[in-house]
Formats: sequence, C-alpha cells, structure tokens
Amino acid sequence: MSIRAEHLSYIYNEGTVMETYAVRDISFEIADGSFVGLIGHTGSGKSTLIQHLNGLMKPSRGTVYYNDEDIFAEGYDLKRLRGHVGLVFQYPEYQLFEEDVLTDVMFGPKNMGLSEEEARKRAVEALHQVGIEDEVFVRSPFELSGGQKRRVAVAGVIAMEPAVLILDEPTAGLDPEGRREILGMVSRLHRERQMTVILVSHSMDDVAEYADRIMVLNHGELAYFDTPREVFRHHKELETFGLSAPEITYLAAELADAGFDIDRDISTVEEAKAEILRIMGS
Repeated sequence: MSIRAEHLSYIYNEGTVMETYAVRDISFEIADGSFVGLIGHTGSGKSTLIQHLNGLMKPSRGTVYYNDEDIFAEGYDLKRLRGHVGLVFQYPEYQLFEEDVLTDVMFGPKNMGLSEEEARKRAVEALHQVGIEDEVFVRSPFELSGGQKRRVAVAGVIAMEPAVLILDEPTAGLDPEGRREILGMVSRLHRERQMTVILVSHSMDDVAEYADRIMVLNHGELAYFDTPREVFRHHKELETFGLSAPEITYLAAELADAGFDIDRDISTVEEAKAEILRIMGS
C-alpha cells in the first residue's frame, strides 16, 4: 500500500501578481511499512504537502496515488481513503471535543459506519496501545495532561486502523519526557502494526533516530529523499536551507577533522556507540 505523488504543485493566488508556490513539482513514492521523516524550514510546504496525501487539499498540478489509484479522480471515495491514511494535525489536542475520552476516540470509527460495539472495541484497543489506562476513559479529555491529550488524539486516528499514519509535529510544545513518550509510542505502532509513518518534525535528532528515510523540503521543492545517513552527509547545504544535522553528526565531523579514525557521517547516538566500541576494539 504505497503513496505516490507525481509532479505535485500547489499554488496560492494562481494567476495573480500574488501567485506563490507552496509546493512545486514534487514527485516521490513512500513504500509500505516505511518510516519517513519530513523536514524543512518554516514555510517550506510541509503541512501543505501532507494535506494532499489524504485529499484534504487538492493540487493545482499533478496528483497523488494511493495503491496506484488517483485519489483526485472523479468519483474516488475520499472518505474511505481517510480511513486508510490518517492525519494527526499539529497540537492534535485541539481536535478533542467529546465529553469523555472513550467517546472521543469512538467518533472516527463510528463516522466510518461501524456499529457502537465495534467502535467501542476499536477505541479501547487504541487507547491501550497509546498507554491510556481504563480509569482515564471516563474523564473529560480537557482534564488530561498535555502528553495524555496528545496520546488520546493519536488514539482517535489509529482507532480507524489506518495503514498510513501522518503526524504533523506531534511533539510540539511537550517537555523532553513527553516527547520521548509520544515518539516511542509512534515507533511501537510502526513496528507492531507494520504501519507506514510520515513524521513531520523540526528535530533532526528525532528523525535521525526513528526514520529510515528523510524527505527534505526547501521553498516548496523536494531537495532530498534518502536515508538519514545520506541526507545529513549534506549538513553544510542543509544549513543554507535553515536546517541542521543532529548534534552527534557535528561532533563526529569535528573529531574526524582532528585526525581521529571515526565515521564522520554518524547521525544517532547508537551509531556513535558502535563506532566507539569499534575504535576501542581496534
């Protein structure tokens, strides 16, 4: 179940003197089961791009395919698509609106046409998967902590059992512990459900640790789509985009420049650990 974009463009105020490309001529394919990090400076087109992937926005040019079907073709069932491609917006707690947590998470499955019993079953399973205990089910979502609200909002999407989960800055505004909880949860869902994940993030360390491929947008254009190692190898160019590499990458490069026998393209702490053990054993 892949997502493919072909020559995708989105233009604001097309045909006027204010014409601006939010996304310009982007083509890519995201393979089933992959974990993709999407990075770019503020205003690079990240949020615009992901809203095309489940049909919330319609492109000015080009199209998007899900399982080789054009999602913008006449008669295509976009409601069904959104059950397969779930999108969690930035600050997803603003999506919470029901009186209690369980009812809120049941909303998506019920909207898909599932029975009350099946919707409840899916909601309970999803809440357990994101680490919400049963006693929280009857509480108002507005009484929860920031991290709990974020997990409940994610549960509301995964209760629809999407094959693809897109998250727009899911850790924004959270403290370090909250960030680790959310990203650990997403990583676990990716492994256990073989779910395709697209993670929009401003944290280079996070995408280096969790993603197997990274997509880099610069002024609406696709600059890179490769492994973290290959993308961060170009950290000097990324800096011209208003981005950076993980801190460990800069440290490894400095050590290599100082004459140490170390891989300068390290991008995660685990890779650094393996390199240190290699050096100590050599």
